Amino acid sequence: MQRHGSARARRLSRSADFMAMFAVFCVLMVIPSGVTRLASSDVRITSRLRGTVTVFQVRGPSDKTPHPVWVWRPPGPDSASIPVMYLLHGYPGNGSQAFDSGLADILNQRLRQGYEPFVVACPDGNGEHHSDTEWANSYDGTDRVMSRVVGPDVAAVEGPHRRARANRVIAGFSMGGYGAMNIAMQNPGMFGQVLSIDGYFIINDLSGMFGSDAAAVARNDPSAHPARARGMHVILEEDSGDPLTLVRGQAEWMGGLLAKAKVPATVRVAPGTHSWAFALEALQDALPSVAAYWQQSAAREASPS
Repeated sequence: MQRHGSARARRLSRSADFMAMFAVFCVLMVIPSGVTRLASSDVRITSRLRGTVTVFQVRGPSDKTPHPVWVWRPPGPDSASIPVMYLLHGYPGNGSQAFDSGLADILNQRLRQGYEPFVVACPDGNGEHHSDTEWANSYDGTDRVMSRVVGPDVAAVEGPHRRARANRVIAGFSMGGYGAMNIAMQNPGMFGQVLSIDGYFIINDLSGMFGSDAAAVARNDPSAHPARARGMHVILEEDSGDPLTLVRGQAEWMGGLLAKAKVPATVRVAPGTHSWAFALEALQDALPSVAAYWQQSAAREASPS
């Protein structure tokens, strides 16, 4: 019985040796020479990456009540080196519309695909005395929406990590496209990029924001001041099937005015219609160009002078 047990033990030992050698062989096949296996603490599981959406309540200089700002942030600590996109809604509308249409899903997917993260803030462009504010300041000072955006909205979103001009882009859909261009032109040095989607660049004052004040009208007409966009990276997107005469053809027309003023602009007209679905498609189409500008700006800042 003892000899039988010893033989069985030797067989088990040889079997164990074989399994150990086979396991080493498998590891060597999986891990090529010169490659080090990462510790679990070093592994980033991209399928779990997702940002967070928060809502700030912000009161502007003319506001009696606070107005919401919807903000998507990538995971991790905030920093002035992380760019911010301010995305303006159309009329009628509010800051939640882009998120209701799937914006957070798009941004989360980009995170998982390894694109550089950025913050997106969707302010509220509604006034308390004018239903259609055009994202402007009214001539009588009762609704100062533009001042709310460039003042307390930016302060709430960026906090102590204020961004340089190159790390801010202002974008918008429809009335927001007009507002993005108008705000950028009237606040030089604040935004490095402008992205207008299905925007227009003429006065469309349905609620009397500018009244009969000729100076206010002139000040808020982007088509009258194309040279104010100098130094900005400008992208104009428009759908080819837009039913609004106010919008149809505006991107190419404004692109021509900018060219005459020696302001380079990217103009793209693509299939679609006037909707948030098209707006988000256009946004994704523009992001490679937007991100390239951010990367070039970062490289210039890092290079020795």
